[in-house]
Formats: sequence, C-alpha cells, structure tokens
Amino acid sequence: MEQIVVRTSMSDSTDSPVSQAPQQATNNTNNTNDNNNNNNKSHPPSAKHEQQTTQSPPNAPAGRKVNRSCLECTRRKVKCDGAEPCRSCVRYRCQDACVYRQRSKRHAVSRSTFDKATEQLQTQARILAFLFPGLSLDEVAVKSEVELRALLGVAPGGGTPPSPRPRAGRHHLLQQHPHQDHFLRPPSVTDMGGSAAVSENGDAPADRRWEELPDQPGNVANDDVNAMGLVTDDQVRSYLGMTSMSAVIRAIFRLWPAAKEHTAQCSKMWSTIPGQPLPGIPFLERDPALNRLKEQRCIDFYFDHIHAITPFIDEEEFRQEFSRGTRQDASWQGLVNMVFVLGSIASGSDSLHEGYYRQARSFIGLESLGAGNLESLQALCLLGGYYLHYRNSPNMAYSVLGAAHRVAIALGLHREPRRRLNFQTMEEAAWHQRKVETRRRTWWSLFCLDTWGAMTQGRPTCGRWDSSTMDTLFPTASSPDDYMTISLQVSSEFCLVCDRMQQRFARSGRLSAQEVVDFDTELVHWYQTVPPTLTDPTLSPPRFLAAREFMRTRYLNARMLLTRSSFLYIANGHRQNLSELTPESRHLLNECCSVASQTIDAIALYWTPNRFHVWNANWYLFQACMAPLLALAVDKNMPTSAVDSIAVWRANLGKALETFAEMRPWMKATDHSPDIISALYEAMTADYEGAFSTPSGTGSLDLFGWYDDQLAELDWSTFLGGENITFQSIFPTP
Repeated sequence: MEQIVVRTSMSDSTDSPVSQAPQQATNNTNNTNDNNNNNNKSHPPSAKHEQQTTQSPPNAPAGRKVNRSCLECTRRKVKCDGAEPCRSCVRYRCQDACVYRQRSKRHAVSRSTFDKATEQLQTQARILAFLFPGLSLDEVAVKSEVELRALLGVAPGGGTPPSPRPRAGRHHLLQQHPHQDHFLRPPSVTDMGGSAAVSENGDAPADRRWEELPDQPGNVANDDVNAMGLVTDDQVRSYLGMTSMSAVIRAIFRLWPAAKEHTAQCSKMWSTIPGQPLPGIPFLERDPALNRLKEQRCIDFYFDHIHAITPFIDEEEFRQEFSRGTRQDASWQGLVNMVFVLGSIASGSDSLHEGYYRQARSFIGLESLGAGNLESLQALCLLGGYYLHYRNSPNMAYSVLGAAHRVAIALGLHREPRRRLNFQTMEEAAWHQRKVETRRRTWWSLFCLDTWGAMTQGRPTCGRWDSSTMDTLFPTASSPDDYMTISLQVSSEFCLVCDRMQQRFARSGRLSAQEVVDFDTELVHWYQTVPPTLTDPTLSPPRFLAAREFMRTRYLNARMLLTRSSFLYIANGHRQNLSELTPESRHLLNECCSVASQTIDAIALYWTPNRFHVWNANWYLFQACMAPLLALAVDKNMPTSAVDSIAVWRANLGKALETFAEMRPWMKATDHSPDIISALYEAMTADYEGAFSTPSGTGSLDLFGWYDDQLAELDWSTFLGGENITFQSIFPTP
C-alpha cells in the first residue's frame, strides 16, 4: 500500500503551461521524468544524496521515494511542478486535493535473515507447546492474562514459573524431584491456580452455561455435572470442582491419551433413542377409569419404593385426600402429579412419567412460589431432589432445590415452634404433633436431598445449615420399628458431616492430609453408630431395602470422594513427577480403590430389578469404577507395573461391567455410563496381556448399542474433543 504524504519542498522539474492538451501534458511529464532519471545517473553519490535530501519532505522516512506528481495532477493527466500546493492545483482551486503518495519500500531479505527468523519462530512455538501442552496457538491467543496465569499455576500478582509436565508413557517421564511429594504441603492460593474464578475445568466464568430446558430435544442426555453431556456444544458446562466426574475423566485422558482416542472411536458406535414426543392431547383424559387405576398404581409404587428414603409426606393423610378427590388447588395438584411421576418410574415405565410431568409443570412454576405452603414445598423437593436428576438436568435441580430452601425458611421450618399450646383432647394433641413431625421430616428431607445432589459439584453450600440460626430437631420415631423416621435421622447426621465436607471442597486449595483423615474418621464413626436394623438386610423389612442400600452407597461414595479428590491433585499436578509416588500418595490411591471395591461389591450383591433403584445404583457404580480406572492410568506412568494391584483393579472393573449388563433392562435407554466404563476399560488394559474382550461384551447384551435402536452419532465434545485437558497445578516448586 502507498502512503499519502504532503510535499514540503519545490521540485526542480521544468514547468510547462497547464493549458496544454492532456496528451501533450502526459508526454511532457514522461520526458521530464526520463530527464530526471538521466540526471540522477550522471550525479556522483554525494550529489545525488544531497539532491534527494533537498527534494524529500521532512516527515518522509529515509530512503522512501515520493511521487513527483500530486494525486490531482495525476488524475487530470497534467504536468505537476512538485510544489505544495502545485501550480495546477492553485489554478483549478483545489489546493486541498494536492497531496503526494509515498512509495512503499521493498526489503530484500537475505537467506541468513530468513533462516534466523524461522528458527526464532520454531523456538517460540516449542516454548508455547511446553508451557501450554494441548493448546494450539489460536487457543492461547484468545485467552486473557488471568486465564494464562491460571493454566501456568501462577497467581495474578506473580509467582514462580511452572516446571515441565510429565509426558504420557512409562519411559518418557521427566525426572524432576522424583522423591518429593507435596501432599503434606498446606494449601495456598497458588495451589488452585491463583484465581478463584477459574474452576478445575479451566473455563472462564463468561463461557459457562448449560441447556437443560425440559422441552429441548435430546434433553435427557445433557448432563455436564456427571460427565454424561454427550452434546455437540462444547461450551455447555457449569462450574464444577475437583470432586466432579469430568475432573476424573480429564485426569485419565491426561495420564493416558490413548484412552481418549479409543473412547472417541467407541462413542461413534453408540446409539441413542431421541426424546419421545408428548401426545397432542392430555393422555389422562382418554379413559378416566383406566387413568384412575394408573394413578393408584403410581401412588402404591411411590410409597413402596421411594417414600422410605425421604418420608416427608404423611402417607395416611395423602391417601385419604386422594380418595376424596375434592381438592383442585395448584399446590395439591402439583404434589400429587409429582408423586405420579416418581411412582410411574418405580413401576417400570419409561414413558408414563412424561405426561404426568407435563401436568405437574402446569402447577409448579413461578406462580407456585407465590403460594407458600407445605404441599408446594414438598412438590419442589420431589422435582429438584429426584426427578430432574433422573432427567439428567442436575443444574436445573440445583436451582429448584435452592428455591425450595428459601420457601422452607419463609415457612419457618428451620426453627422449632416457641409457643406451647394447650389442647382440649388427646386427638388434638396427636394431630398437632403429627403436623410438627411432618414439618421436621420435610425440612430434613430437603436438607438431605440438597446434600446428596451436590455431592460431586464442588459448589458452596450457601448456608444450607447454620446452627446459629437453625434449630429444627430431628424427627422423632414413633416406635423402634419406625424404620423410615430412624433412617431419616441417621441420614441427616450423615448429611451434616457431608455439608461441612462440601463447603471445604468449595474453598480454594486442596484438603490437607489431616483434613482427609479427620473427615474419613468422622464418617466411619457415623456408620458404626447406625442401628443394625438399618445395615443388616436380615433385620429390615423389604420396603426399606432401597433406603438401606442408598445409605450404604452414599457413605462409601463420600469416603471415596475424599481420597479420590486428594489424589487427583497429585495425578494432575504438572509439577509432580508420577514416576515415583510417596507412601502418602500410594496410601491415598490404595484407600480410594479399596472403598470403590466395597461399593462395587455392595451394589452387585444388593441391587434390585426396579427402575428407580437401578437408576441410583447405576450412578454410584459409575462413580466407583472411576477409582480403579484412575489407578490404571497412574500405573501407565510408572517405571514398573504393580501386577498384583492391577489384577485386583481389573477384577473389580469386570465385576462392575457384569453388573451393568445385568441391570441394563432396567436402565434408561439414553444412559451410556456402561459404555463409558467399557471403552475406558478396554483402552486401559489392552496392552497388559494383549488383546482381549471386555467381560460384559461377551454376553447377550451389547454395551455399545442395541439392535432395535435408531443409530445416531454422538460427540463427546464436552470432555473428549471440544475442551482441552488442562489442569491447574497445586505443586509449587521448592
């Protein structure tokens, strides 16, 4: 491009009358330029330099030529005298248009200069690849300074530069500080990347969002919290911490990239069933008699399989109210339809709940928050505590339970009544006591549901329980055989411990070794104090089976999260050499795998063929399988393999895959957790003893799809291709 400049000195070219014809003016201009070129050739170098210095404008760069003809004279094709303004422009009164172009200077690059620049660019590329492995130059260029510092593990105000990250493979590890383990090091701001606004996912706050709308097609597969979000939008994610499933999967892919490639190939083979369209008319209006039978069946299944877990509904009063059929208010209709929703799932139907949920939504909305009562609160508990998780909408469930918590406080459920009432009859006193117990059971059921749902999210508890402002007592059991109330009591005690754990996980900085031991000791002590009727299958009734097993798996899952999250910091720390683990780190890994093994054994032994029970058991089994998979990924980076441990880990994974295969008929068609475990298992164990078949793949069930399903390609972009597997280091160099 030519730059426009203004001439500041006169040219020595010969003037000519501006009234000549255009062709004659053009010829004269060309002759003048030729004469000037000849004159330049005859001048010695010193004279030539003096002449150019005199003619060039002061603001023109050295060595840059300026056209002797202004733009206006060039356009008119007349001779220009080189003045400013020139005589022609003065004559035609266009002095403002009298400007001169500055010619671009061409630089001839030598071969040595080109080679030097190429080598410098290659060196810079190697440095960027060393500092930001897995990130392309374009991806690095769009990140802010805070994000880049977070990826380097440097605080915003400064900090130490990062050390090299270990490469994948047993024999290609960087041998730096092989005998140092910073597990006992106290947490600091630098440990978490120096920015509380950046999670372990490495996402900027402005990029986080999710799509869990109930009417969105394919909504049943959008679950970024549990790493089940098989969607094409790689920006669909929410804030998650080191306790999340996505953190574990990213750690496995970081330690053994071949697992990522193999799982990506397997995901193309998976099938899915598109969301079932809702009927055009309400299906409950087709046959009132048949609908009444369906509703009664759903109520029975709800109280037989779900009520024992969170017994906040007064069963006797609910059944009486339903049999009368006189109430049509929105609060009651919302509650009864949510009971239908969960009861239909427990009954074995995978489609009936859609119609009931559509009806429940018409009564549970923003308007329902304007009618605060116990029944509307209980409907919110069932919606956010159970059903939205079943629909793989955990962020929506998190928001609904947050609203339910505010409604409960507005109703005063967080405080014990201070007034003492005098009753005329024993019936009045008993009725009042039942109401008080219902309020207590509702409060503590909401507390438990919120704690259970947030187990792996790494988010603040938002004051879920504050002993200085909340004093609601535990529900009182009516008799030693009141298993449901006793179960809610011990579950509330368990959730009080988990509430403090979750609040600690949400803080910046990892747990110290002592914190892990203290929390684990507290959990073990809690389980040892649970009454035998709640832990021994021979002492509890069949109706209590689901509540008993959920209590056990939640307890084991909480213990596993403690050790797994702590070890993840070691496994993901790019300043820690994994080629040699210290005894403390090895103990963490072994303890995590041991608890996971107990979880797999318990689920394989006590799962029941019920869709609601299988849904929960499947989720905890999926969590438990990640511990041995992580251990196998760590073993890939060891100089020598732990043969005995590998045999145990593989046996546990094989048992879990067989259990997945047995539970498949009662699982959701869109649930791909067995496929994920199967693909990772194959990738992790393929090179130990050569090629072999996956244990569950040899049976009659195909873990990569079903013969009668419509095939569709799924993209693991949420944690396979769309995001970079980067973690913030927690191991500062000494």
